[in-house]
Amino acid sequence: MAATRLRRTFQYPSESDDEDAVEEGMDEQDQETLLATLSAKDTTSTRLYTLLLLILPLVPAVLYVPRLFSLSPPIIIETIASIASLLSSAYALYFLPLPPVRISVLDSSDLGKNTKNNKGKSIARTSVGGKASDAAAAKGRRQAVPYISEEVAVVLEKYIVPVNVVLCVFLALIEVGHGRSWSEGMMIGGGYVPGFVLTVVMFARRELRVVDLGELERLRYSTQKGLAAR
Repeated sequence: MAATRLRRTFQYPSESDDEDAVEEGMDEQDQETLLATLSAKDTTSTRLYTLLLLILPLVPAVLYVPRLFSLSPPIIIETIASIASLLSSAYALYFLPLPPVRISVLDSSDLGKNTKNNKGKSIARTSVGGKASDAAAAKGRRQAVPYISEEVAVVLEKYIVPVNVVLCVFLALIEVGHGRSWSEGMMIGGGYVPGFVLTVVMFARRELRVVDLGELERLRYSTQKGLAAR
């Protein structure tokens, strides 16, 4: 009896099986709702964290203000440079977000023709476009700046970060010339504070990039078109 029992060969689930399972479990309206929810959550969380991180450059800038009333011209110059650097960091963080991160859905053929057993699709995170497309989309990415014309906003977008780096290096060299300890340089009035703030802000700008869900939208519509053509 056991000899006549049929043995069923195990089969790996194919790509079409996965797509059918997704199609059965989620219709077009559910997909649209999911994408809208993901986009809204990502935008909300990005804005929240951006507002929280603005505390880092703005609070020290306020604390530097009393030093402007010093009778020493060198201290006044250093204070003005520090406040300008901190405000520049805040401007770059809030008004100059980096391009969105694109979720790219790649077929197995795109990942390498010589790769064995590489089935299905994979998701990769890449920047949207190159330098040309970034320049074209700069106006759309840039937040509206009150009381500043578009021409001035374009100039600020191009030069504010490099000028800020120069200010931070200038203040750090002055701090080195004072010969004070590292802990004193990281206090309010120290020359290392603007550079530290700028470093954190530049890192945060990269981490707070919103996710572009356009690739997932394209994949959804191409899947629907393929189903309609069957």
